[in-house]
Amino acid sequence: MTSKEFLKECRSGALRGVYLFIGDEEYMKNHCLHAARKALFGDEEDDPFNRTVLSGENDDFLFDLAEQTAAMPMFAEKRMIELHAVNYPKLSRSDLDMLIPTLEELKDSEDTVLILYAEKDEFDAGQLPKRPSALYKSFEPVSKAVIFDYEPPYALAQWVCRHFAAAGVECSPDTAEKLVAYCSRDMYTLAGEAEKLICYTLSAGRKTADPRDIETVCCGKSIDGAFDFTNALMRGDAANASRLLTRMKEKRVKSENILGGVIDTLSGMYAVKVLRDEGLSQDEIASKLALNPYRVKNFDLASKNKKVTRLEGALKLCMEADLKIKSSPIDDYTVLDRLVVRLCRV
Repeated sequence: MTSKEFLKECRSGALRGVYLFIGDEEYMKNHCLHAARKALFGDEEDDPFNRTVLSGENDDFLFDLAEQTAAMPMFAEKRMIELHAVNYPKLSRSDLDMLIPTLEELKDSEDTVLILYAEKDEFDAGQLPKRPSALYKSFEPVSKAVIFDYEPPYALAQWVCRHFAAAGVECSPDTAEKLVAYCSRDMYTLAGEAEKLICYTLSAGRKTADPRDIETVCCGKSIDGAFDFTNALMRGDAANASRLLTRMKEKRVKSENILGGVIDTLSGMYAVKVLRDEGLSQDEIASKLALNPYRVKNFDLASKNKKVTRLEGALKLCMEADLKIKSSPIDDYTVLDRLVVRLCRV
């Protein structure tokens, strides 16, 4: 099942049984989850009696889920169960022997909707449709898989145009296609880069996006690995950081794009860490910073054992490197090589 087919079921009121959300496109996956909530509970997207959220981080989540099979909706036609944060490939045989029969009981349920929400690293489906994994085959008889692949470039370009139009900025199809080609097919990344270009356009007193501004304002697709690169730097893993940097050099990624990705990632880690230390939950942080919960979770994990002062120091070094790239005769990549050494010692 595609995301469009799932959304059609939401609109028609046909949601029932078990859905397995898998794939790389987190933006659309999250959108479909909210669409399901809205279809069942209206604009509030919640019902304290009929919406249950379970987490694989709870040791007893399989027992909790099994208990839910007997529950009925309260003063409503349907109820909804969400299961998050389960590392399915690492489930033991005994765990699967408990989970699959539970799903079997709910797969044809008329009054319960169960969504197994797997982020992109939490489920290995194999190479669909020709070579499904053994894990996927075990879930196939007891759930409806909703596959969230990256949207084709033409569809993303249309989506970008609508995104700009909603902000009161005109974006031609050609400009939208260039933005997609330059940035990413990941819709969260693309939304962020589109927002940068919108703000830049409006700040310049214009109402039409100029494709010549894309390289000036936006980060290229080849820094999609900025999170891994930054993580290696903050772990003090100079060898892995240097390997990742060498790979980006070989691809001729612009130094300012590499550094921009590091600064963006560090800024996210810093903001999440500060709010975490103040006692806010991941959901509260996502709401406060207007960030996708998936990114907040990643930033939270990456900054978990790091002090705020360390992140501040790393950001300061990055800003110094940015200034050198823009104003120093030193080769840009030499600046980055030196930054790797300095950050790994912070």
